[in-house]
Amino acid sequence: MRLLALALLALLPASARVEHVVSQKGKVFSQTALDVKAGERVTFRNDDAVAHNVFSATPGFSFNLKTQAPNTESHATFDKAGTVEVRCAFHPTMKLTVHVKP
Repeated sequence: MRLLALALLALLPASARVEHVVSQKGKVFSQTALDVKAGERVTFRNDDAVAHNVFSATPGFSFNLKTQAPNTESHATFDKAGTVEVRCAFHPTMKLTVHVKP
């Protein structure tokens, strides 16, 4: 079974295999900057005791993960190259810059 899983994983494009996880705890993101390739997905994990609302503040790169309860996760895919400023609608001091490479 494990060999089959590894074989299937090898067939996926590289962007589908990369996992980026950004935690939210203490009303901050676990990092202030992140480099990804176009088409890669980022998981936003709420490890905090309060709700968050992660969204893009950059025109042309819009996404809004809506209210994210504690102990849940949501995903955003960054489809094109550029720099995306990610914020929390509830906590304006939470800031993350995502650099999306082609």
